Amino acid sequence: MASVLEKAKDKFAGIFGTDESKKQSNEPINTPQQQKLVAMVQRDFEEFKSTRQSIEKHWRQEQQFYMGDHWKGLRPESALRPNSKDNIIGSQVESIVGKLTGWSPYPDFEAQEEGDEQKAADLNDYMPYELRQIKFQQKYIRAVRRMVIHGPLIFKTVYDPTVEGGRGMNRWTGQNDIIPVDLGTFFPDPRVKDFINLQDMGAIIVKSRKTLEYFKERWQGQGKKVTSDDDTDDIEIFNHESTNSEGFNRDYGASYGTGIEKSSTAGLIEYWYRGLPKMISSDDKEIFNEQAETKLMDGKDPSESLAKANGDMEGIHCIYISADGVFLEHKAYVYDHGKYPFTARTLYPDERNVWGKGFVRDMISPQIMLNKFAEIAVETMAKQGNGGMMYEEGAITSKQVNTWKEMRSQPGAMLPVATGGIARVKELEGINVPSTVFNMLEYYKEMLQKLPGQFDSANGQASSNVTSGEQAKSLMAAASTRLNTVTDTIEEALQDVFEQYIELMAQFYTTERVARVTGRSVSVSRDSLVSQVPSQYDTGNTAIDPMTNEEVPDIRDVTEEYVPTFDILVNISSDKPHDREYWIQMAFNMLQMQDPVTQLPMIDGEAVRYTIQNGRMEPMDVIKRRVQEESGLQQQIQQMQEQFGQLQQQNQQMQQQLGELTSQKQMQEQQDREFNQQVQQQKLDIEASKVAGGLMNQIGGGV
Repeated sequence: MASVLEKAKDKFAGIFGTDESKKQSNEPINTPQQQKLVAMVQRDFEEFKSTRQSIEKHWRQEQQFYMGDHWKGLRPESALRPNSKDNIIGSQVESIVGKLTGWSPYPDFEAQEEGDEQKAADLNDYMPYELRQIKFQQKYIRAVRRMVIHGPLIFKTVYDPTVEGGRGMNRWTGQNDIIPVDLGTFFPDPRVKDFINLQDMGAIIVKSRKTLEYFKERWQGQGKKVTSDDDTDDIEIFNHESTNSEGFNRDYGASYGTGIEKSSTAGLIEYWYRGLPKMISSDDKEIFNEQAETKLMDGKDPSESLAKANGDMEGIHCIYISADGVFLEHKAYVYDHGKYPFTARTLYPDERNVWGKGFVRDMISPQIMLNKFAEIAVETMAKQGNGGMMYEEGAITSKQVNTWKEMRSQPGAMLPVATGGIARVKELEGINVPSTVFNMLEYYKEMLQKLPGQFDSANGQASSNVTSGEQAKSLMAAASTRLNTVTDTIEEALQDVFEQYIELMAQFYTTERVARVTGRSVSVSRDSLVSQVPSQYDTGNTAIDPMTNEEVPDIRDVTEEYVPTFDILVNISSDKPHDREYWIQMAFNMLQMQDPVTQLPMIDGEAVRYTIQNGRMEPMDVIKRRVQEESGLQQQIQQMQEQFGQLQQQNQQMQQQLGELTSQKQMQEQQDREFNQQVQQQKLDIEASKVAGGLMNQIGGGV
C-alpha cells in the first residue's frame, strides 16, 4: 500500500518535486572507502577553487564591458547622469570573432603509414558530415568568442552513449561530441602554469549544475541520495560582483528568477585524474575481463584489457560526486587514448597563472575614458543650451521661482516676473565645449582600434587618407597580421581536438556510420579505422608441445590493434575571401590550368558549376579525387578507342586480304575454265580427228 502511495505522489509531482521528496533517508550516504574518495575530491576542489578566484574579477569585468554595462559599480544607479556608453569593445570583439570563424573548421587528414590512404580519404569525406551532426560550428564560435574576451580556449571531447540516430538498416547508438567548456565550471591543476602542458596535470575538476532527475536517472542507487544545494557562486561567476553571494550588485533574477530553480538542482563534480586507478569497481572489472575473453577468442591481444581489469595500467579515470558529498561513481580508464578529454590554449599567456588574458582586458580603461569624455561633452552642451540666470531680490517672487525652474527650458514657456522686475533678470550664457574634449574622444577611439589591431579600414569603413585600392588592401592585410598568432593557436588546439575525436570513433563506433558525400556513400566504423600488426600473447599457462610431448609456455599468435596516426591540418585563416565573384573567377582561371606533376586539370567543370551555385569552391582534395577518377575514365575510353581503331585496321586488312583471295580465286576459276575449255576443245579435236580419220578410211576402202 505504501509503494502505491509513493508512486501516486511521484506521478503528480512537478519538476520541483513535493514536500515529501525533501525528507532525508536514514540510509548511510557512502561506504568508508567511498567517503575517503569524497573527502579527497572536496579537499582538492577547495584548493583548485581558491587559486582561481583571483582571476574571476577580471572575467566579470570583461564580460560586463562586452555586454555594454560600463557604469556598473562606478556610480550609484540612482545618479541622474547621461551614462554614455558607446560599446566599441563589443563591436571590436564581434569583428574579431567574425574574422576568426569565417572558415568552417574542418580537418584535413593525411596518412602517415603506407596503406592508410583510404582511411584518410574516408575521414576527409565523413568528418564534415559528423561535425554538422553535432552542430560544431556554433559551439566553435562560442568558444572563440570566450577566448577573444577572456583568453582561455577550452574544448571537451567526449562520448555520449544516450544519443540515438540513423535510419533503417543504419541505426546507431552513441555519439561523440565537442563541447565548449564554460570558464566557471573548469578548475585545472594550479601547479601547471601553461595549458600546453595540460596533459601533465595531476587532476582536472569540472563542476556543473544538474537537475535532481538527472542524478536519479544516471545513478539510480546513489542518485536518490542527492539533495539540492544553493551554492552556485563558485561556478556562476558572472552573476555576482565578488565571492560574497550577498553583494549589492548580485542580480538573482538574471539567472535564477525567483530562486526556486535552486531547489531542484545540485552540483555535480567530475574529478578527472591520471595514474593508477584508486579503485576498480566490480562493473568495470567485469567489463574489462569480458573484453579480454572476447579479444582472445577473436585472435586479438587481450593484454591491455587484463591490465585494466587488475588496475595495473596507468590511464585517465574519473570520480563523480555531488556537491553535498554523495559518492556517485568511479569510472576507471574512461577513454582508450589515455588523455584528459580536454584541450585548452590561452590567447595571451600570463607567467603567473594558466589563464592568460584576451583582447578586452587592455581595452577596458580606454573605454571608460571614452565614456567619461563623451559624458562631459553631453553635459557641457546641455549647460550651454540651458545656462543659468541672475535676478535681483523681488524681481521674482518665491512662488514664481518654482515656475521658472519647471518651465524655463520648455519651448514657448510663459514665465511670470514681479511688477517692474523684468529689467532685473539677466540670463547667463553657457560654456562652450572645449576642443580638448573632442580631441580626447578621438584619441581614445583610436586607442580602442590600436589595442586589438582592428582599425575601421579593416572593418570596411573608408578613410579620407586612403586614396587608392592598393592602400586599402595593404591596410586590411596589416590588420589581419595581428590575428595570425590567434589563428595559429586555434588551429593547434583543434588538431588536438580532432585527434581525440578520431580515437573516440575508433573506440565507440562499433557500428557503421554512413554519410552521403559528393555523390557517393562513405562509412566509418571501428573496423575501418583500426589497424593490426602480428604479435604474441603469453597466457601464463602451459601447453604440451606436440613434437616433444613436453610442457612449454602457452604462447599464442595474436594481432595487436592500434589507431593509426594521421597528419591533421586545420585551416581557419582570418583573411578568407567571401566575395562570390572572387570564387567564380578563381574557378574559371583554374579550369584552364594543369597540374605540372600529373598534367591533369586543376579542377573540372563540376567544380565550376558547384562554385556558381554555392558561391565558394569545394575542398581541393574532393576536386582532385574526382579529376583523377574522370582522368581514369578518359584513359579507359581512349584505350578502348585505340583498341577499336586497331580492330578497324585489322578488319580493313582482313577485308583487303579477303579481296585478294577472292581475286585469286576468280583468276584460278578463270584459269580452270580456260583449261577445261582447252581440254574440251582438245577432246573435240581428237574426236573430230577420229571421225575424219574414219571417214577417210571408209572413202579409201570404197575406192
